[in-house]
Amino acid sequence: MKHMRSWLGGVSLQKKLILYSYLIITPILLLISILMFQANYRSSVEQSEQLAGTSLQGLNDNLRTIQTDMQNLCTYVCINDDINEVLNSRDVEGLNAEPQLWLNRAPMRIVQDMMALKGYIKTIAVYPENGVKPYLRCMDASSYISTLSEAQETQMYREAIAAHGKVLWANIGKDDTEVFQTNRSDKIVLYRELYNRSKQKKLGYIVLGASSDRFEAACDNALQQEDESILVFSKEGNRLISGGTEQEEVTDYLSDYSFLMKCKEHPKTQYEYKNYRIFSYVDSESGLMLFKIFPKDSLVNQIFKVAATPLALLGGVLLGLLPILLIVSNMVTKPLKKVCVAMNAFQKGDFSQQVETRTTDEVGQVAATFNQMVESIRLLIDNNYVMALKERESELALLQAQINPHFLYNTLDALYWQAQEAGNEEIAEDILALSQLFRLVLGQGKAVLTVREEAELISRYLHIQKMRFSKRLDYDIQMDPEILENEMPKLILQPFVENAIVHGLENADRLCELHVSGHKDGNYMDFTIRDTGVGMTEEQIQGIWNMEESKRYSSQRIGRYAIKNVRERLELKYHKDFKLEITSTPGKGTTVRIRIPADIKGV
Repeated sequence: MKHMRSWLGGVSLQKKLILYSYLIITPILLLISILMFQANYRSSVEQSEQLAGTSLQGLNDNLRTIQTDMQNLCTYVCINDDINEVLNSRDVEGLNAEPQLWLNRAPMRIVQDMMALKGYIKTIAVYPENGVKPYLRCMDASSYISTLSEAQETQMYREAIAAHGKVLWANIGKDDTEVFQTNRSDKIVLYRELYNRSKQKKLGYIVLGASSDRFEAACDNALQQEDESILVFSKEGNRLISGGTEQEEVTDYLSDYSFLMKCKEHPKTQYEYKNYRIFSYVDSESGLMLFKIFPKDSLVNQIFKVAATPLALLGGVLLGLLPILLIVSNMVTKPLKKVCVAMNAFQKGDFSQQVETRTTDEVGQVAATFNQMVESIRLLIDNNYVMALKERESELALLQAQINPHFLYNTLDALYWQAQEAGNEEIAEDILALSQLFRLVLGQGKAVLTVREEAELISRYLHIQKMRFSKRLDYDIQMDPEILENEMPKLILQPFVENAIVHGLENADRLCELHVSGHKDGNYMDFTIRDTGVGMTEEQIQGIWNMEESKRYSSQRIGRYAIKNVRERLELKYHKDFKLEITSTPGKGTTVRIRIPADIKGV
């Protein structure tokens, strides 16, 4: 109890109001629900049993109607005088010589019309015992076995002989070859032996096939729940049709021949097997045995259905009470919503948020505390972060002033003119190249250059390297004039050129070539840096991308830009809309390919 009181003390006013209201009303409604359940449960069970029996009887009536149609057509064939004349004829050769024997000598057009009228009767086969060729008609593109001798080899024919003229039924699957050479759909088949009127002489063997869709539809109509299933057996114990969610273990139990015969002789309306309840119906005339199966677990569902009305009443009252409680509680929680809105804005960086407080209750205290917190954080940022940022800016400005690039440019210019006056043109050109290189790298603080400027930077850099390596380095730079004025990030190509010189040429003892090119491809610019230096292994290439942060600038000569830094800057600017590939063969050289969008200057 003490813990309960402690818990209730920490619950908000809105939750307390809703909780107390529900604690009073819910027990009353639950008591009403229990009384209603006790009154209705028994009648509901009786009603479900009656409904199961009624549905099985209705299914039996539907199946008997279909069977009657097929039996009537079979009876018509059996008693028709013209058909009997063909079956009794001794002029077998003469009859077989007629191409349209069955249409000319027998009323088979009427039979076909009867089949078309019914719709679901799809096939008919009449195999005469006197040697006359069979009448085979399939309206669904199926095909019967073609001769009587083939039919006599089947189990169905032997069953028909044993039944001595009685009608038998069987389920023939789509791929079953017992009756058909080719069967296009599942069928319910009627088959029997034809005798003369004294039943002393066999005249023929007849097979009628009906689409199982009609039977299955009748079964589906007899189902009330998803977990129910229906099984239908003929009086001989052949399984004819099934529907619903079939359970293998109970199906095997019902399919047992001894059980079916016992059920036919001593029918019962209900059976139980393991976790299943089984309702049965046996037709005294046709001998059809129908079973409806559903799990005992469905009784739980039935209980829930019986309890649905009081539960709905409970839910309706509680739901109807909710708007009233919301209106009342909103008077208390509205100030809290203002605090939440202010906190969201504060989270996004708005440090000027303040919530107006008109009360001194819990909500007012929260708002006042929030206001105080925002003000304290704002002062903390102003007094510490902004001050530290200004100090860093001052230090950076001081550092930039100490290394003023103009001092470097002026010194190089002075050396250039001294070399010119001394008549040393080669040294003067080298100093000029170095001066222009520094101007391009350090000048104006620009992060974006044109392709022309990047190419000039590479040219000046290679001019200086040519001074180092003399006859060991040959290079050329070829840029498509169409892309010269396009913009690109600064120092994208130069680090790869430097990498080719430092790693590809310094360790080589032969002439090495370096080719830098660029051209436009649609909306992109493709650049290639290819050298014939010492090359790299795949491990060395991966080492470039996986370089430790502390070592990433250790091998760079200009602007402290590492190869890995180039890819990071490309990702930052173009996201995934670029390509950077390095391929290399040890002893043969390295090729770098860069593909970036063609940004037009000024756009």
